[in-house]
Amino acid sequence: MLGRKRGEEKQMDYSKIGAEEYHRLKEYAETRFSELSKIFQAETRVLIEYEELICRATVILGSYPPKDVADRSIRDLLADVFDFLYISRRLILEGYVSIAFPLLRRAFECNSLIQYFILLPNKAIEWDKGKQISNKEIRKYLDSHPMGESEKAMKYLYAFFSGATHPNREYIPNRFLGEGNKFVLGAIGIPSLLIVADYMHRLLALWFWFAALISYYYRDLLFSVDKNYGNDYMKIANEAQRVSEELLKSQRELWEKEYGGEAKPAPHTC
Repeated sequence: MLGRKRGEEKQMDYSKIGAEEYHRLKEYAETRFSELSKIFQAETRVLIEYEELICRATVILGSYPPKDVADRSIRDLLADVFDFLYISRRLILEGYVSIAFPLLRRAFECNSLIQYFILLPNKAIEWDKGKQISNKEIRKYLDSHPMGESEKAMKYLYAFFSGATHPNREYIPNRFLGEGNKFVLGAIGIPSLLIVADYMHRLLALWFWFAALISYYYRDLLFSVDKNYGNDYMKIANEAQRVSEELLKSQRELWEKEYGGEAKPAPHTC
């Protein structure tokens, strides 16, 4: 602890102490990553398998030019989603859970666009020219399409990610700086396992959706060039569903233990 009596304040070298704490930030993050990776070992394994699968698909796509504007747009969105989800896993496991909010929202909106362009390729031409397409417009269309998504579930997720992306009081962690805590930056605090489990569950759901979209849209190319791709994709998807169900069960148990009562699962899960 860095506490001192008032009479001793002038004797403290704040420059030195601040520098020491700054250099410990990396150590705190590495410690959290090691701890949480062990606790969420099964989930981490599935996430890494998804990351490797999309890298595999990207390598294949890299040898074949896009056939049209929609294809080119989806490839750019693919890379965007991957980068945001890939970094999100690291942040969540390092204890920077709240920072993952805007990243997950970006991945959610890009996933929505990918599905929208798969079903309405001509819309990609407008988007490519700079037209903005609201998530509300996308949600309504996907809800009306047999291969789309539930507008209610998507609206819930959009509201959740949007609310958590902005600095609303309920999503800003209480650090208690000066109220018992002397240093509160980085991953020094131990995150709630319930919160981490919730983020991991949402991350799994986004990967499940993302990999399904890419594997479906490019199925003819991926399955013909890589004979094992289809089977490997299904194995990962099935494992993701199993792990997601187990994680949801753990979330309910953690919720009952910490707060009492039954937790309400979020829609649009694996």
